[in-house]
Amino acid sequence: MYWLLVLQIVVACALAQQKLPSYIKPCSTKSPDFLKCALASANEAIPHIVKGDKSLGIPKLDPLRLPLIEVEQNNFKLSLKDVQIFGMRNIKATALNLDPSQFDATFEIENLNLVGTHHTDGKVLVLTLQGEGPANMTGVGGTYRVTAAVTRYTKGGLEYLKLDKPKIDFTLKRAYFQMDNLIAGDQKLSSDINQILNDSWQDVLKDVGAPIKETVSAIIESIVPKILDKVPEKEIFPE
Repeated sequence: MYWLLVLQIVVACALAQQKLPSYIKPCSTKSPDFLKCALASANEAIPHIVKGDKSLGIPKLDPLRLPLIEVEQNNFKLSLKDVQIFGMRNIKATALNLDPSQFDATFEIENLNLVGTHHTDGKVLVLTLQGEGPANMTGVGGTYRVTAAVTRYTKGGLEYLKLDKPKIDFTLKRAYFQMDNLIAGDQKLSSDINQILNDSWQDVLKDVGAPIKETVSAIIESIVPKILDKVPEKEIFPE
């Protein structure tokens, strides 16, 4: 019984430790072209990652499905249920900076589209909104920067990496909103309000831009921690 338990532990450890998938090119940290290599490797890997990778626990990312996104700030509450996110297949890494303690990456997504069911309660601009219905939000020409501290830990005698407290900042060239039934039971007024939201999209983003940030956070959490948790540092960044 004892040796059976030992065998189970050994097998579990072997399964937990993985090599990089063939579609991710490792880059030597000692190479003078390390950052250039890492950026090229990231862009080559993205089309494969977006399709999902069961061996790493990465789900299909286009569309990515999230059961709930909730935002509450000041006098405004917004929840999006049964959310589908489209546009990840066109993501492109444009900058990547890695050092022993910091992760800093910038990505561009031409069209990031969120579709779901909204429940809205509160003020946007000077408008009091209360209703629920179909919702469609699109961020056009988005630049997204992700920064995080990098820590190391030992598992099975090997060093692994972990991102701590990722921070997301983003800018958009344009945003579009279509949120039905913003004023419960008054479709005409809801339509007029949607027009106001789209005309004043930059100001509206201050209140309802959080779902986009939450979406990018969910995307990062669907990819990076899954790889770092299973693949040792020496496989990702060989010397």
